[in-house]
Order: sequence, then structure tokens, then C-alpha cells
Amino acid sequence: MADNTDEEHSENPTNTPSENTSDEILSIKEMETTEPNQETENMEVHHHPDLHHKPKKWKEYFLEFLMIFLAVTMGFFAESLRENINNKERLHNYIESLVSDLKSDLEMYKSSIAFNNIHKEMIDSIIIGLNAPKKDLRTVYLMARQLTMGSSVLSPTTKTFEQMKSSGDMRLIRKQFIADSIGIYYQWTKKFDYWSDLQKQRIGDVIAVNEKVFNASIFFQIVQHPNIKSVPENTDIITHDQELLNSVIMKHQYYYGLLILMNQRCEAAMLQNKQLLKLLQKEYLTERE
Repeated sequence: MADNTDEEHSENPTNTPSENTSDEILSIKEMETTEPNQETENMEVHHHPDLHHKPKKWKEYFLEFLMIFLAVTMGFFAESLRENINNKERLHNYIESLVSDLKSDLEMYKSSIAFNNIHKEMIDSIIIGLNAPKKDLRTVYLMARQLTMGSSVLSPTTKTFEQMKSSGDMRLIRKQFIADSIGIYYQWTKKFDYWSDLQKQRIGDVIAVNEKVFNASIFFQIVQHPNIKSVPENTDIITHDQELLNSVIMKHQYYYGLLILMNQRCEAAMLQNKQLLKLLQKEYLTERE
């Protein structure tokens, strides 16, 4: 009996600790494998929603289109309105600046005419004094020197107009007849460049011929004392040569003629200036006032 028992024990040995450990490891691995699979399945369920929707009605599509169209249209109109407001404000600033330039030019024309008239009177006195049998040369000296101590060379203000042209903002003036009036006026003022150069030339001619007849020392005394009323009583010219005297008178009368021309040009410019000034104030500034 004892032998049989030993044989049974030998044929059915009990499980060793290593076998139990192996079974546990397998079980853990199976659980680990199962859990990720379940998680993957859950993720697949969450990341693959049901995409099978019922088709929309055409009214819904039309409503969406209408809302988008209205949004774009309103945006366009808002931008256009903002641009129009900015353009109106910029144009108003330009017009105010143009009006200021025109008023400044107007005062310049008036001053130039007054200045030229005074110089015409000086030339009258010089020519009469040099032609007189008994010459009162004190007045002639004063007038001859003061005549060349200044000039009324004109330079109309074109800053605003040139800025509008260079920036393309002349387009802001929608009324063509106003844009034409502005262009005509400033085209006219360009002629003053030539006339002013001619005036400088005439003054240069007078200066050049004066040195052949008048005493330079007395001229210098007059420059030193601009408010001088008279020169020494016995003052005389350095030559009585009729040919030289005639040359002096000739150059002065050329200058006299140019002063008449400049006054005529100033009066014509003043007329255009006033018309344009009135037009701009009526069309653009009256409403704001």
C-alpha cells in the first residue's frame, strides 16, 4: 500500500510554484491585450459619428446663400460709405486750402499793382528830370536809385493745386466745369514765370546803364540812408553825353512799358481769381457755413 501511494504521488505530482506564476502572467497579458482593444473600439465609436444626415431642403440652402450675400453686400456698402465720407472730408480740406491760396494770390496782385504804379511815377520823374534844360538832379538821383532797390516779381501759390495733381485727388472734384476752371487759372499763373523773368531782365538793363551816367558815391549814400529825402543841392551826373542820356531814358521807358504789361496781367489774373474763388465758395463751403 505504501508503494502504491508513492506511485500515485509520482504519477500526479502537485503543481509547482513556477507553473502557477506562469498562468498568472498569461492571464495578465490577456487582460492587457483585451483592454487596449476595448479602448480602440470605444475610440472608433467616438471618432466615426454617423454621417448619414437627411438632405436639406432647397429653402435652407437659399436662406444660407441669402444671409452670406447680404453680409457681403452690407460690408461692401459700409466700406463704400466710409470711403465716400473720407473723400468728402479730404476734398473739403483741399477746397479750404485752395481758397486760402487764392486769397493770398489776390492780395499779391493788389500789392504788385500798387508797387508798379509807384515805380511808374519814379520813371516819369527820372525821364522828365533828364530831359529838362535845367535839370533838378536831386530828385532824379533819389528816384533812379530807389527804382532798383525792389521789385514786384510775382509768384502765385500753387502748392495745393500741385499736391492735388500729383496725388490724383483732382478726381475728387466731380463737376468737370469746376475742375476746368481750376486748371485754367493755374495754367494762366504759369505765365508769370516768363513775365517775372522779363521784369528781372528789364531791371538789370536799367542797373547796367545807370553806371554810365550816375555818380556811384551818391547812389551809395542813398542806400545807406533809405529814408533820405534829398541829396546835395549841387549833385550832378558824371556825363552829359546825349547818346548816353538817351540810352538811360530808353532802358527806363522799356521798364515802364513792362510795368504797364504786368499790371494788365495782374488785373486779368485777379478777375479769374475772383471768379474761381466765388465758384469754390458757392459749391463747397456755403453749405457748411
